[in-house]
Amino acid sequence: MDPRLRRIYSRCIVEVERGTLPDLVNDRYDYLMIDLASITYGLKNPRAFLMNVRLALDYDYLRPSVVFVIDHSRPEHKAVAETRVKWFRELGLDYMLAEDEPAEVRAARECMRRGKCIVLSRDYDPLTVMDEMIQPIKITEMAWINRKITINKECLSNYLKKKNN
Repeated sequence: MDPRLRRIYSRCIVEVERGTLPDLVNDRYDYLMIDLASITYGLKNPRAFLMNVRLALDYDYLRPSVVFVIDHSRPEHKAVAETRVKWFRELGLDYMLAEDEPAEVRAARECMRRGKCIVLSRDYDPLTVMDEMIQPIKITEMAWINRKITINKECLSNYLKKKNN
């Protein structure tokens, strides 16, 4: 997302709810699409994070079907994706490759096809496709604090009009 557009979106975000990921998704959604690069950015050990997701699924702590979306559209993404795909296979986690568009947009488009689905991403891009998403406030290997957000379309429209004038 263009940095100017990101600033506009950040001004028009409405926080609907805050809590742990299971509090925000369990018994509400059938699918959780996770923008892998966005969520694991800055983690010391992304594989440990994936192992924790696997355990959360195994112990029914996280109930929706989880699908990770991996950036695969550029050569630099493909090299990293190969390692991630290996991890997903070893851990038995579902994934898809975003080959023609950013992972967060691919996740949102796939979510729209599935129904009762929400995207977890740090980026605002899913809100260009769908009305709500979950955004981490803080992620560590041990804890997730998240917020469910939506975009105030009137606010967005007003800022975009100002930008175009």
